[in-house]
Amino acid sequence: MKLLSTLFVSVLSLATLSASELGNILSPVAYAPAQSSPASQFGNAESQTPAVVTSRGDFLISERDVINALQRELIARYSIEGDLRLSLLQPWKPVEVNNPKDWKLVLDLAPNGGLTSTSQVRFHIESSGKSLGDWQLSVRAQIWRPIWFSTRRLDRGEIPDGSICTPKSFDILSEKLSFVPANTDLSVYEMAQTVSQERPLSWRDIALRPLVKKGQLVDVVVTEGAMNISMKGISLGNGGAGEMVSVRNLDSRKEFSARVINLNTVQVKF
Repeated sequence: MKLLSTLFVSVLSLATLSASELGNILSPVAYAPAQSSPASQFGNAESQTPAVVTSRGDFLISERDVINALQRELIARYSIEGDLRLSLLQPWKPVEVNNPKDWKLVLDLAPNGGLTSTSQVRFHIESSGKSLGDWQLSVRAQIWRPIWFSTRRLDRGEIPDGSICTPKSFDILSEKLSFVPANTDLSVYEMAQTVSQERPLSWRDIALRPLVKKGQLVDVVVTEGAMNISMKGISLGNGGAGEMVSVRNLDSRKEFSARVINLNTVQVKF
């Protein structure tokens, strides 16, 4: 009862105060700055997780970044012609750097014999002149390149020219063979073995077509500076374009080596 009497007196006292006096009492409350809660200052912790680029300019080196850098390094290492495609066989954990342009991948180890469909590589990543770590990963590799394909069954001894072969893009790492690039002149070759229809041509499938044959009379072009001399000789072996064969001079009976340059024609340079 005493408490209620006290409150009644307090309220009555406030009511008898002038407006100016009441304003002076309440002003510290009215103009006190609102205090933000910790949640409103910092937000949700999960929403502040850095994405690829943060407000500080940090950058995460992604799996695609690593693959692109590895492709550049491997193309330079092996002088690869064609479209190199890589994929990582282990999960990649992004690496943070301060600047998206201030990092590089350095290839430390790659297969000595060249890439295969599955290869191991070792590399490290540098940023601002400092190493961020070393990695050894397995990669799946493909090299797509135009090569010659048979359009029908090709029998041994046939000349695989453009009428019975066609160029197609093919992953040359998919089989353990060395394939014939589509820019190869097939007219100087013949089939060394039978190949079925719609098959890629490998170097073991073809052989240089003999332009000179053993025991055959050949024209010998002797070149010395700007002077050319022609004579006759006997080929002592078979030879395709660009190959070396032994030839015997008809007059002196001496033997010498000459390069096959055309049908029944060889050349000697001094």
